[in-house]
Amino acid sequence: MRLFVGIDGGGSKTDCVVANEHDILGRFTAGTCKISRVGKEAATASLRAAVQGAFYASKTSPETVQHTCLGIAGSSQPGVAEWAKQTLSALMPGGVTVVGDHIVAHEAAFHGKAGVLVIAGTGSIVYGRNAKGKTLRAGGWGPVISDEGSGDWIGRNAVDAALLGNADGEKGALFADICKAWDAQTADDLIRISNSYPPPNFAALFPYVIDACNAGDQLAIDVIRRGGSQLGAIVLLVMRQLWKENDEVTIATAGGAITNSERLRSMVENRILAEWSTANFRHDPIDPAQGALYIARAAIAKS
Repeated sequence: MRLFVGIDGGGSKTDCVVANEHDILGRFTAGTCKISRVGKEAATASLRAAVQGAFYASKTSPETVQHTCLGIAGSSQPGVAEWAKQTLSALMPGGVTVVGDHIVAHEAAFHGKAGVLVIAGTGSIVYGRNAKGKTLRAGGWGPVISDEGSGDWIGRNAVDAALLGNADGEKGALFADICKAWDAQTADDLIRISNSYPPPNFAALFPYVIDACNAGDQLAIDVIRRGGSQLGAIVLLVMRQLWKENDEVTIATAGGAITNSERLRSMVENRILAEWSTANFRHDPIDPAQGALYIARAAIAKS
């Protein structure tokens, strides 16, 4: 039996599926394999665990693997693709394709057809492809300068908003929820934790920010509004480059932040619709690992 492997290596987890020509036989999720986040040793362990767990779940062995595709955040960084290919080649035979995680997610959403994919999970990125096959990506250049509207961006900006609110005498739900998340007591504690090295996992604050929004905290609501508006502006940038004004464009979303927060998703969509009234939005779930699987199967079909 010919086997194919599809892997989605995002900023928070690694999702692997093992399949034959038609059906998924097994899947497993491990920790992130993003080297810039956890280092090469931990990333290698996560990638191996995801693959081995998927084969165990599939009740198959890797000897007949024809091709593997890995979509990974940071694939264009020096050495990442080479590391991934070496790690995967040591686990199973067959060819290996390494692309950005936005590529496999777009494939899962649109199956090679036109559309814009907005990913907002730990990080964020916008990737579009028009009917002529022209593509463009924007954003996703890392948490220091980019990743607008992502879990990391929202967490960072929420801490800033909470500290400014505290300095202004406002100790609302946002300040209290962040203190709870970090087991902190004072503003000085938040400052110390925020500036520690390695830095804290700001993306883990996302559900606490949403809780504060639901409690009516205006600081938290403003953070989500700003994140959604900035991410929506990046979507519009991509749309202007790939389509003519008022063309119908389909937009899909992926990533834990935007799929788990109707408030954030609405902010992004409202920003887009304010300038592009013919935009269409899809809310059906997207499985990026299956997008990687499609690419793996196609690589053999073309050979």
